[in-house]
Amino acid sequence: MTDRNFDGIAERFKKNIYGNAKGELRLALCWRELLDKLPALSDVRSMSVWDAGGGLGQMSIRLAELGHSVLLNDISADMLELAAKDIAAAGLTPQLDIRKASIQAISAGQKQSFDLVLCHAVLEWVADQEDIISALVAGMRPGCHLSLMFYNRNALILSNMAKGNLYKLRDRDFAGHPGGLTPPGPCEPQRIIELLQQAGLEIVAKRGIRLVYDLMPRAVRAERSIADVQALEWQYGADEPFWSLGRYVHLLCRLPE
Repeated sequence: MTDRNFDGIAERFKKNIYGNAKGELRLALCWRELLDKLPALSDVRSMSVWDAGGGLGQMSIRLAELGHSVLLNDISADMLELAAKDIAAAGLTPQLDIRKASIQAISAGQKQSFDLVLCHAVLEWVADQEDIISALVAGMRPGCHLSLMFYNRNALILSNMAKGNLYKLRDRDFAGHPGGLTPPGPCEPQRIIELLQQAGLEIVAKRGIRLVYDLMPRAVRAERSIADVQALEWQYGADEPFWSLGRYVHLLCRLPE
C-alpha cells in the first residue's frame, strides 16, 4: 500500500464524498466538536493552524473565516486546485498558505510551529499511519491540540454483520478496492489511541461521526431530516460505547506544556 493521491478523480471525490448528506453530516459534526471543545477558536487572537492532508479545504475555509492563519497541504494537485477556487471565491486567499507537499515534508520544515493541527480522513489512505502521527506531533507547539478523524474499522465490521457478508467477516477483509473511494486502511480506534499516547499526546475527547445515519436503513434515512439526524448524532456520539462505533471516529488530543 502507498499513500493515496486523488489526482485525476478529485471532482468525483468531491461529488461522491461531500455532495450528499453523508459529507454534510461529517463536516457539520466535526466542526461543532471543534467549536464546542476549543472555545479559543472564536476568540479574537489569531491561531496558527495546519490542515494536514486537508484536500478540498472545507475546514481551512471555516478556520480562515474565523480569522486564523491556515496552512493547507495535500499531495494531490487536483484537490488543491479545487480548494484554491473555493478559497478565492470566499475572499480568503491572503489567510491561507496552500502547499502541494506531504505531511512529513511540512512537518520537517515547520517543527513546533502550530497552535492547532487538523488531520481529517487521512490515516485510512496512507501506508504508514504511525509515521503520519509522528509527523503531526512534530509540528505541534506544547499546549497545542490535534484534531484527528479517521475511518473506523469497528463500523465496517458492524455494517458487514448487518449485511450478512459472512466471508468478509470470516477473513477480516474490510479494506476497499485499490482505485476506489472506500479507504484501504480502516483504523482500529484503540490502536490509534495507543499510538497517540505513545507519541506523548493526551486524549481530550472522543466522538463517533455518522453513527445514527449509517445504522439507519436507506428508506428510513429518506424520511428523516438532516437536522434531526444530526441532533441524535450529537446526543449519542460521545457516549460509551457509541463513540467507537461511528463510521468515523474523531479524537481531540493535546500535547502537554
